Amino acid sequence: MGKKRSRWVTGALVLQLLYTLMLLALPVYLLGLTRAPETRSGPDAQASITGLEIATAIIGGPALVGLVGWLGLWKEKLWGWWLTVLTDLGLVAALVYSMMDDGWHNIEWDVVVVSVIGVIPVFYLLLPQVRRFYRRGGAQMAAAAAVDLQR
Repeated sequence: MGKKRSRWVTGALVLQLLYTLMLLALPVYLLGLTRAPETRSGPDAQASITGLEIATAIIGGPALVGLVGWLGLWKEKLWGWWLTVLTDLGLVAALVYSMMDDGWHNIEWDVVVVSVIGVIPVFYLLLPQVRRFYRRGGAQMAAAAAVDLQR
């Protein structure tokens, strides 16, 4: 790891971790719903359970990819930055599409909130200071900056 990350890089790393943990918690919650007595005894219970299991798989895949991307960010790797940015943008695009699919007059505001939450880590990752940090190799950049300051 580098000597010291800037506040912007640390902020992006923490935000991405929180977002990834939220994404990982959602499939666990959905699986819990499949075991709930209300779901099992409701009308058309099997269809509800199948739908929740499909949603778990759809959300769980990007959540695991996001976790791998976060580990890459933690290790100050450029591939981690790219993987995280592309995964987050893909999720936000899917959420925006699902919002717009029903039309302007049927927007679900909880999906809007989740979409905005998904944009915040991407915004931080795209800040010039953070981009430069990962593009230049993280630790090597911090060491070079320290040498430049000493001259």
